[in-house]
Parts: sequence; structure tokens; C-alpha cells
Amino acid sequence: MIASVILGHLTSMSPQRTADLPRDAVGIYGLIDHTGCLSHIGSTSSSAENFCKRIHQRHRTGSETHSHYFSKAYNSCRMWRHPKLDRGNADTKVANDLRSAFIAEYCRAVWFAMDADKPKIERIEKAVIAAAPPEYRRWNANTDIRYSEPESLVDALMKKLCFSRNQRAAVERQQERFLRSGVFPA
Repeated sequence: MIASVILGHLTSMSPQRTADLPRDAVGIYGLIDHTGCLSHIGSTSSSAENFCKRIHQRHRTGSETHSHYFSKAYNSCRMWRHPKLDRGNADTKVANDLRSAFIAEYCRAVWFAMDADKPKIERIEKAVIAAAPPEYRRWNANTDIRYSEPESLVDALMKKLCFSRNQRAAVERQQERFLRSGVFPA
């Protein structure tokens, strides 16, 4: 397979919600941010780590410190938690759940399924990444990605989710912690 063909497929495919990704396929994928931009190219090559599991269950809900790019990118303001210090804090759980819901609501993914072994998929992934323009791989290997909070989208989501007064207060406290932390989006 030619990297440019796969890249063309990723950039022309209609992006899908992360919950709707295939559970029985592996290959090359792209993560689409809330603005509709392809921001990361990756791969999954194990049937135990299919597209849905890798993206919907890892990138969307995974830790902010590993290669879970959606979690990293949207870890700010009302959706923020400190990856080590905030564990067990009730406000953090509300903020983390809001971030997960935000990603599920506004972010998307594209994929190219392959019937190949792990080494071959990984070689093709490297070739696709190398062929991609920088804006399509800006999250790849970037440890400092973090968006400013898309406030109007977060407000709309909290309204849609019928956030209670207590839930709103919890995420406001998380935003205060975020601002005091000195960790701001680039």
C-alpha cells in the first residue's frame, strides 16, 4: 500500500464519532479535533486494540500523561485535572467526565483498515506520517499539546447534559485550580 493513498483516504473520509468506530478492524487512523482538523496519525495493529478501543477507550478517556492525545489536548480549564495530584477529588471526576463527553460529542476519527501484521502496519504508519503535511501530524509525539477551552461548546454541552448547579460549581473549581497551576495552553 502506498502511504499517499492511505493519507488520501484519511483526508477524504467522512469523520466518524469515536463510539461508532469499528470494533473488528485494525490499521491506520487519524484523530480529528473539535474544529474538524486532522491532528494526529496513528495505528493499531492488535485485534485486542481495535479502532474503537484505541480511540474511543484510550485517546478519549485515557491519561493525560501518555499517548492519549484527545485527553491531553482538552485537559484545560473546566475539563482539567492534574494527572497525579487530583486523583480521588470529586471535582476532578466531574471535570474528567465532562472532557470525555466533550471529546465524544465534538471530536471525530478516520481510519484505513488493513489486514496485515503489526510490523507491516507500523512500517506503513511511519510512511504515512512522513508523507503527511505538518498540520496533520501536529499532535504526533507532542507532549505539550493543550487547547484553550472552547467555552461556547463546553457551555452548550453542559446544557445538553443538564449539568446541575453542583456539577457546574465543581468544574468552575477545577478551572480555578487550572488557572492557579500556571499550566496554560500554548
